[in-house]
Amino acid sequence: MVEAKAAIVTGGAGGIGKSTVRRLLDSGLSVFVVDANQASLDALRSEFPGAADRLEVWCADVTDERQTIDAVRRAGQRFPAIYALVHIAGGAGPKRARDIEEFELREWTHVIDLNLTSAFLAARAAVPLMRPQRRGRIVLFSSIIADGEKGPLTTVTGRLPYATAKAALLGFTSQLAKDLAEWGITVNALMPGLILGEQGTRIRDRFDRLEPEQRAAMLAGYPGGKPGSGDDVAAVVDFLLSDSAGFISGVALPVDGAFR
Repeated sequence: MVEAKAAIVTGGAGGIGKSTVRRLLDSGLSVFVVDANQASLDALRSEFPGAADRLEVWCADVTDERQTIDAVRRAGQRFPAIYALVHIAGGAGPKRARDIEEFELREWTHVIDLNLTSAFLAARAAVPLMRPQRRGRIVLFSSIIADGEKGPLTTVTGRLPYATAKAALLGFTSQLAKDLAEWGITVNALMPGLILGEQGTRIRDRFDRLEPEQRAAMLAGYPGGKPGSGDDVAAVVDFLLSDSAGFISGVALPVDGAFR
């Protein structure tokens, strides 16, 4: 029996993460989910009782070097055929501020680490599992906010460090794609727009707390007049992990309904 290819999904217990896990399981992959929220991981596992042999969860903070190394090592032990890393983990941090003077260095560093350093740590740990197979897929998550955003704060809290980290991820993606091409490993970055998960997810809660005119202003930037869903993003991840995407690498791909 040929062992199913496996994907490591960080931030996999959140809104986009959960949709991605479901999509990859449906596509026949095994999935090792890493997230910092144990309760959310337990809830995720309970949603897929029929996939117990292909789904594993692991609680870890991917901004911590040791925890990230241990998580990826455990993934390789549980599923030896590690084929992909889908690094969704990230966020704009707890500090809601717009002006540069409002940010302490620790708050700036936290958001940079959460989005950029975590991608470096996860990729550095996962690539050695892919090299011997001379194939692999890495999908990182930037954002349309990498281009900056005008106006008042909306669903993004620490917008300045968040935009900085997401822009830097594009450079990281471009260079890593070139460095790994000879090994048959592709590296791409998604740039989601406003993606609303189910009730209770972080971005959905922030969006719902906005004043009606603020929500309307956000949606006005989308030609279709509506936000995307986790399933919209998961479908793109699934494609980039497929054999059909083998010659696509170093790409920054908006998933935003023509917002840009």
